[in-house]
Amino acid sequence: MQKLQIGLVLCLGMLHGCAIHTAQSCSATSCDSELVYIGTGPPFATGTPAPVREHGIYAARLDPRTGHLSPLGWVAKIDGAAWLTSHPTQPVLYSVGLTGNDKKAESTLYSFAVDPASGQLRELNRTGAGGTDATHMDLDAASMTLFSANHNSGDVSALPVLADGQLGSVVSLQKGSGTGPHPRQNRPQTHAVAIDPSHRYVVATDFGADKLYVYRFDPATRALTPADKAFEALPAGSGPRHLAFHPGGGFMYVNSELTGDLRAYSWDASKGALQLVQSLSPYPAAYIGAKSAAEILVSRDGRFVYVSLRGGLNSIIAYAIDANKGTLTEIQRLPSGGKTPWSMGLDLTGRWLLVANQGADAVAVFNVDMATGRLNATTETLEVPDPLTVAFIPH
Repeated sequence: MQKLQIGLVLCLGMLHGCAIHTAQSCSATSCDSELVYIGTGPPFATGTPAPVREHGIYAARLDPRTGHLSPLGWVAKIDGAAWLTSHPTQPVLYSVGLTGNDKKAESTLYSFAVDPASGQLRELNRTGAGGTDATHMDLDAASMTLFSANHNSGDVSALPVLADGQLGSVVSLQKGSGTGPHPRQNRPQTHAVAIDPSHRYVVATDFGADKLYVYRFDPATRALTPADKAFEALPAGSGPRHLAFHPGGGFMYVNSELTGDLRAYSWDASKGALQLVQSLSPYPAAYIGAKSAAEILVSRDGRFVYVSLRGGLNSIIAYAIDANKGTLTEIQRLPSGGKTPWSMGLDLTGRWLLVANQGADAVAVFNVDMATGRLNATTETLEVPDPLTVAFIPH
């Protein structure tokens, strides 16, 4: 296995910066390479002191023809980066900054300019997220609005993205309510947020209240207001974590962290309405170990869903999507290439899946068979301390 040692590349420099999940795409022939950014941070809720390590943003370059990763080193030294997203047309990156153990402190959102040639990052500005312990973001390209899911305060905020890529101040905020039966569900806890493909609604997962909140979104004012049906309830104690809309706009997929369950919904964008069409468990029926679902992705062509499982399995599961019903059929499960696959990302060509194995201090590269949706492990591994998320920008 090819190991890319961080120690050999620290001399490449350190700048303030951040990284991305992006709506951009390219083909293997149109992209000479892709910049890969890895957000890192200390482990969450482990119950034991974490080792003292450098955290922030680490960068590499991906060859979209071969899947080879070339390390570029640290490009942002911040306390940690829980989530990353990008400007849809400019080389600008956005990051959530971790606040350590101070869960009452307002989270910081960063914007950074990218040097496409070198991968280095330059801070443009930083602003408050409007809530505490922000964990996730999404960006609406139509209205140039950034949404932040603020976990500890249980709310969703909307911020304008300015013409130069900088972030404005929070202009709208909506807070959830309720609790769940699990000891970790003692308050509303917004875990993820997504704009729907019609750009008229925002959906947020509330881990603490076992709800999916649906908000109307006014692109002119960037105001969020509750939809006619303000939320969709999930089974008590499930702990909804992340969500992903189908690119065609008719379906949405949600995973639950505490039970591991995966749910498929039909989505009516004219009403902002969800209807459950399938609920399944990615865990074997005889499984009795710890359960902890992490990431969920829909392929760029809308044919496949990928889910990562932490707990005792440390696996990636691939599902085929029924184009008419939106239901899922498992087609493959395989090891994640390490321990604790916290998150993962599909590159801009759709040919490579990079998995951030936080417990293994490594990002593993999988080749995607775009015809069948199946994954093939490669020998490419990038060693990074505590990787939490990965993202891409073309060169």
